[in-house]
Amino acid sequence: MLAGFSALQAGNPERQGQAGAMQLTINGWARSSGWGWANGGGITGVEAMYMNAAGLDRSLSKTELAFNRTQWLLGSGIAINNFGFSQKMGEDGDRGTLGVSVMQFGIKPIEITTESNPYGGIGNYRVNMTNIGLAYSKSFSNNISAGMVVRAVNEGIPDARAMGMSLDAGVQYTTTLRPTSNKIKQNDIKFGVSMKNIGPDMRHQGDGLSYKAIISNGDFSKTMQPKVDKIKLPSLLNISGSYDIRLDKDADAYNNKLTVGFGFTNHAFTANQTTLGLEYTYKNFISLRTAFVHQEGAFDKENRTSAFTGLCGGISYDIRSKSNIISIDYSYRATNPFDGTHSFGLRIGLGGGEE
Repeated sequence: MLAGFSALQAGNPERQGQAGAMQLTINGWARSSGWGWANGGGITGVEAMYMNAAGLDRSLSKTELAFNRTQWLLGSGIAINNFGFSQKMGEDGDRGTLGVSVMQFGIKPIEITTESNPYGGIGNYRVNMTNIGLAYSKSFSNNISAGMVVRAVNEGIPDARAMGMSLDAGVQYTTTLRPTSNKIKQNDIKFGVSMKNIGPDMRHQGDGLSYKAIISNGDFSKTMQPKVDKIKLPSLLNISGSYDIRLDKDADAYNNKLTVGFGFTNHAFTANQTTLGLEYTYKNFISLRTAFVHQEGAFDKENRTSAFTGLCGGISYDIRSKSNIISIDYSYRATNPFDGTHSFGLRIGLGGGEE
């Protein structure tokens, strides 16, 4: 991980727009997107397959299902559907956790225009983007876990597309600041490192890239297929940590928890990001979170390179019944222009204990 960090330092804002498959950098999960990249060390369950795969095995549920719907840049006509499934292996879950995730974009039809039909009227086409990931995570002790995700990437239009493979890997470490005989507050420090979107270059191919050229003296024409440059994946490195603060005055109570999170994300093809986030949890059934994701130029309206202005937040409500849990999540990310990004999620955990 540390060796990869020095390699990613070559990235800078001047390379923005030179990578492909940028949908790999989009968090379509409602629970984790509410406080940006600040929770890479504490994220657990299905959503960890996006941010830090090491947290997949830290879910206390034996089986977990998650469904999310994101209205991306409200007003742009783009929706993102996420589905995730995880299953612990072994009688006691001691053989790790397998997970599957699917991310599919729904983009409204675009009118076809050509040189001879610049105003359209000849039909529509759709942009297709789908990512499918297979993950494995294992906890090596009560403190350390690791995981990885192999992801198939597919993007394109009906007559031209690109396909590729990417690899995500991450580790998480948890510990207790002041271990005592009073076990009411444990694992309050969480630290995580993850690398995302590492893989071979992609290349677009298809009939949509060809054109007809007049040969020699104009007696005949021939279909030409130009050589298309390769595109790199949008690699990034995230380092994040968090600390849980108990707010209860009663020494035997732990009903009110405030978590402070910090994250640094090094992007190879855009400006780096720094995140500071807060999450308040009451009795493990309702959580409120907010964060600010700072990127170079975030306060410069004229030269800002991202529609996101930095502020984000969310809420989660957990319904627990014996060893099962149902979670309803929502997050909002402020943008300018457009009317923000809204994510809605449903998570179902079967078996296990309380988180």
